[in-house]
Amino acid sequence: MGDEPFRVYEYSSLDKDTLNRIIKRSFPEIVSVRQSVEKIIKDIKERGDEVIAEFISQQVGRTVKESEIVIDQDTVKNSFNKVDPHVILAIKKMATNIKKFHRQQLPKDFMMSTEKGVYAGMMFFPVDSAGLYVPSGKGSFPSVSLMLTVPANVAGVKRIAVASPPHENRLEMDPASIVAGSIGGANEFYIAGGAHAIAAFAYGTKRIHKVDTVAGPGGPYTFMAKMLVNDAVKIDLPAGPSEGVVISDGAADALKVAWNVLNEAEHGPDSIGLLLTTSKAFAIDVVNLMNEFINKIPEPRKSFLISSAQKYSGAIIFNTMDELVKFVYEFAPEHLAIESKYANKIFNKYKQMFRAGTIVINTPFSAGNYGIGPNSTLPTNGFAKMYSGLNVMSFMRSVTYEKITLAGWKNMIDTVKTMASYEGFPSHKYAMEVRKMGGYK
Repeated sequence: MGDEPFRVYEYSSLDKDTLNRIIKRSFPEIVSVRQSVEKIIKDIKERGDEVIAEFISQQVGRTVKESEIVIDQDTVKNSFNKVDPHVILAIKKMATNIKKFHRQQLPKDFMMSTEKGVYAGMMFFPVDSAGLYVPSGKGSFPSVSLMLTVPANVAGVKRIAVASPPHENRLEMDPASIVAGSIGGANEFYIAGGAHAIAAFAYGTKRIHKVDTVAGPGGPYTFMAKMLVNDAVKIDLPAGPSEGVVISDGAADALKVAWNVLNEAEHGPDSIGLLLTTSKAFAIDVVNLMNEFINKIPEPRKSFLISSAQKYSGAIIFNTMDELVKFVYEFAPEHLAIESKYANKIFNKYKQMFRAGTIVINTPFSAGNYGIGPNSTLPTNGFAKMYSGLNVMSFMRSVTYEKITLAGWKNMIDTVKTMASYEGFPSHKYAMEVRKMGGYK
């Protein structure tokens, strides 16, 4: 296929270096910024808002005062006048669907009896505060602002703070992201980018108070910052550069599939768009279309796609669907699409093997990104193996409670005495024994 950016690979003959590069995707770059992020975190701890103001000054080309990183309520209200009414309507529709879906996730308190006279329960509460990061370096993302604020609001978080970098190198936040955040339930807004925002939320500064939970996607600096601050704050999940993997047996429309593969790859130079298929002819058709479509994409997205193609993106042909699904299981992508007239059959057969942040069936990734309901803040870089996408539980904590009656004491006394004696805890045994005297209700 010449020097075209996107290429077709045969999995059986893929060289180790190329396969390793695809499997690891952006993680080597994330690791490479660790020292820089550690320095940023240290500076934030020591000098707080001053560090944020200095960094923003470099971006906007003038000296920024520390007080200017805070967006006042008048600016929040005026943002509604700066955004196209059609965009506001779209944001409100998105918010409705996202809210409906996340309300279904709310856990219910319960109390149960594990045996006669022995009771155990669990209660769920929202965290008090959440610091949400909305990226802006490669575009404006009010959709992300909604995806973060709505579940926090549904969970019942009282203090919802949003941070985002300077919009188009000006000392302001993207107005649409403010509008979306406000509609979603945010009550604080700050101009701060990447690792600086994450560190400020985690450890607190004079103007950006410490939060209980930090959430939001971002590039390598944001990703690494979240990994490094989890000693001080709860994080949602590891969410870095976007990933979209489409699987197909070839019984699909190449035109639709080509655009869906490009959907996630256009996010940034480190994003991924992969087609995995068992049909060589289909792979060639889709990749030819992708290479053709690149020329229809304006900058900077065109350059992002070319960079992505040179690193990780394209099409890989497998001998069997079983072999393909095994690869998906190990790769664990952020977004996974099944494209085929037999998509439902493929999904039902292999759903236990699909480790992914979200799965779409004969559906464009963009429909999910813009409001089907599930969250688009999802684990990347293979972390879908052990993390779920953002949900209301990201902003909640649980407390268990326990109780025994006299009947329960009789049922448990021998077990407690035996285990306490075996493990060498006499106070455990005596604490149980003295309860024989009563006092149970």
